[in-house]
Amino acid sequence: MKVYETMALSRSGHHSMKNWIIKNLIGFQIGWDYKMTNASGTKFYHLGEANHDIPISFKFLDEFKDKIDTIIVNYEDAPWDYTIFNEDTIFRGPLNIEKGEKYGIEHLGRICFIRDFYDLLSSRMKSNKETIFTKWDTKEPHLFKVEEEFLVRWKSHAMACVENKISFLKFEDWITSKDIRDKFIFDNFGVRDRYGLDGIMGSRSSFGKINNLNERHKELELSDKMKDLIKSDKDLNYLISELNYNKLNF
Repeated sequence: MKVYETMALSRSGHHSMKNWIIKNLIGFQIGWDYKMTNASGTKFYHLGEANHDIPISFKFLDEFKDKIDTIIVNYEDAPWDYTIFNEDTIFRGPLNIEKGEKYGIEHLGRICFIRDFYDLLSSRMKSNKETIFTKWDTKEPHLFKVEEEFLVRWKSHAMACVENKISFLKFEDWITSKDIRDKFIFDNFGVRDRYGLDGIMGSRSSFGKINNLNERHKELELSDKMKDLIKSDKDLNYLISELNYNKLNF
């Protein structure tokens, strides 16, 4: 079982980036309606939100392990070093995957999809305000973390990227730079970008439209408390600058 582990914060556009990768690997895209998805007619699988309801994640892995050739295991809103394959839940490298023998795992990479702090925060706040998503088991509103915990989560991913602890792709570079896309997909997956971005599908947008992808922050309505948190967080502002994002002045 060839395994790629990916991670992102919800509302970061990572489903679109993954479908671009998947299309270049197998020739077509997949849908995001199910936790475990098989690309029909292939031995390629995707396990989404693997850190949410872990028993179900392993139930699917146990059920399909003999059919899987390649799988992307994705974690959402988890620390950069999270993994379900290590008993203490901390990623320590490809050779330390505790359950590798059971699943015959060949670990091929760990990738972070990251997006501008303010645009991502705006998308999460927009989703919460309009209660776009509901919980799968109760149908109650699913609300994304948008205050202190969100800062911690974004910084976890950003620091790993800045310190080169992980392979990563910025949403903004993916949208605008063919050179960066080409290098990323070849370095991480050994394939060329044959399809480009036309028709690439993600999950439902918080804004309900495709344009202004890099200007979501203009709709931010932050509390004074959140503004103070952002202004006073030196690590956050350092990481924003190091990743060549723009800092907002309040």
